[in-house]
Amino acid sequence: MADTKLTSMKISKAERESRYSEKSIATEGPMYPYGLSVSLDNESMEKLGLEAGDLSVGSSMVLVAKVEVCSVSSSEYKGGDPNQSVTLQITDMCLEAEGAKASDAAGALYK
Repeated sequence: MADTKLTSMKISKAERESRYSEKSIATEGPMYPYGLSVSLDNESMEKLGLEAGDLSVGSSMVLVAKVEVCSVSSSEYKGGDPNQSVTLQITDMCLEAEGAKASDAAGALYK
């Protein structure tokens, strides 16, 4: 867990084709796995000091978050591959413009 390298969670084209073989002409399937999207409501935006006008679609930001592990699951079925899952609840977070020092943002979580 000491490795702080960011890992792309984007689904490769081959994975998308495999997972979503019955795709429509309008889409090639989702670019990222289900559940990796974070939605912020008005109150959350206020807490972070953000307004919709501060952000633009397609821009990149850095999210640093403290999470609580809510569930851990591992299962295996006859004839199938093992399945593992973890549910994480974001409890504290900091959102910074891309290029901001992640270490500064991370430090803000523990003040």
